[in-house]
Formats: sequence, structure tokens, C-alpha cells
Amino acid sequence: MLLDIYLYVALALGYAVGRVRRLPARFADAATLAVVAVLVYLLGASLRGTPYGSLAFTVGPALGWAALLLATTAVIYRGIRPRPASPVPTPADGSRPNVAGRRGAAVGLLLVASLLAGLFTGNPSEAATASLLNYALYVLLVLVGWQLDLHLSAIRSAAAPIAAAIGGAAVSAVVIGLVSGTGVSVAFATAFSFGWYSLAGPAVAASASGSGALLAFLTNFFRENLTMTTAGPVGSRLGAGGVAALGGATSMDTTLWFALRTREQSAGTVALTTGLVLTLLAGLVVPLCLAALPAAPL
Repeated sequence: MLLDIYLYVALALGYAVGRVRRLPARFADAATLAVVAVLVYLLGASLRGTPYGSLAFTVGPALGWAALLLATTAVIYRGIRPRPASPVPTPADGSRPNVAGRRGAAVGLLLVASLLAGLFTGNPSEAATASLLNYALYVLLVLVGWQLDLHLSAIRSAAAPIAAAIGGAAVSAVVIGLVSGTGVSVAFATAFSFGWYSLAGPAVAASASGSGALLAFLTNFFRENLTMTTAGPVGSRLGAGGVAALGGATSMDTTLWFALRTREQSAGTVALTTGLVLTLLAGLVVPLCLAALPAAPL
């Protein structure tokens, strides 16, 4: 996730245009999914410059940690959510929620294929990839804003996904600190980045080892991508709040569309609020974890 004022400008522009003219739902879904696939491809390309030896050693633990983060967050959210998400009738335009099944599996496979394609064939130029990532995010947020419906009365519904994300981060950090050699400060800084990998990697690199920084980066990178690939079954069982909890800080931009695809009326408000609060929290807590917690394992 990249913090950039133009991201918010793009979201606001799309939202303003959407108040005047709505996009046909099927076209909007297809266009947005295509942009997401390009974005995931570019994310994979951003890893291409990393030595394969380092990647091979770190990918397994990072994937495991990301899966643990998402699993604990989902379990906590399921236990504290106010009520199960109510089924939403199929809209008049014939669009359907993003539910588990063949279509959800197809989206997941597409994103995995995009990630692998970027990793093995992407442009190795870091500057070019970063620039294209920005533009892809701008287009994504214009399309998402175009489909967005905000309901201020639903802001309080973000309390459950925010609490679940915080609880999942705390539990997984303790588990990793106990069963691995990862230091307490790195474990908590990684977990409390909430998917914000562009914060996690540089922050840990500045005060810990390079291997810890790569682990922090990849864990949050995989959290974002796993949220995208599992959003179908998660959305059908836990609703938009569940998708937002798993997306963490990214639910205000890159994974926002996946919450919207649950077709819940309050999905946009819940996801945006969750992402904004967790982004602000990560910016405050991650440096504090690295400065105040011990570097040794639990």
C-alpha cells in the first residue's frame, strides 16, 4: 500500500462522477478485476529484484505468518461481529455478490497467476515498477469510487473489524514470538503493520536485520494478496466487515473493491473506515514497537 494524496483524489473523483452517472455493474466488475490483476502483476514484479536465495528462505515463513494473521483475525471477527451479514437481494441489473464457488475460485487463480507472472517476467526496474504501481492504484480507486455508496450511519459498524484486526495482530505476534526465533519487536511491528508492507519493510530495516525487514515486507505483502484471493469465501461467510478486517490497512484502497463485492449497503463505509483507522494506528504503533520492545525472541 502506498500513501499518496492522489490516491484520495482519485477515489473522490470516482465517487463524484458516480453520483452523476453509474457504471453498469457487470462492466464495472470486469474493468476493476482487470486493473486488480495488473496491480497484482506489478506487485509481483516489485519482488523480482530480491535475490532468489533470500526469497526462497523467507517466502515459506512469510506465507505461514500471513495465513496465521488472517486466520486469527477471521476467528476473532466471527466471534465479535454484531450479527451475521444478511443476504442481499440480487440487484435489478443482474449483478451478483462475490460469493464462494467457481467464480470466486477463478478470481483467486487469476490473481495467483498474475502474481507469479510478475515475479518471473516483470520489469526489473524498481523505479518503473513503482511508477506503474501508482498509476494502477489511481485507476483502481477511480473505478472503486465510481461504485461506492457511503453511509455515515454505518461508521460504527467498523468497530468490529478494527477490533478483530488488532486482536489478530496481537495473537499472531505472540505465537510467532514463541515458536520462532523472531524478536519481539520485529514480530509485533510486522503484525501491527496491518498489510502496509511499504511501511513494514523500511521500518524494520531501519532498526533490525535485513532478513527481518524482508520477512516483515513479505508477510504484509502476502496478507494483502491472500485477502484478495480469499475474499470470495470470506465475503460470503463473514460479509464486508470480515473482508475489511482481513485487509487491514489496505481495505481503504487495494482491497476495498473486494469488500464492495459483497453488495452490502454499508460495505464501502465499513471498509474505508477500517482501513483509515488501521493505517493511522500502524503509523503510530510500528515505530513504537521497534523502539520500546526487546529485540530478543519471547
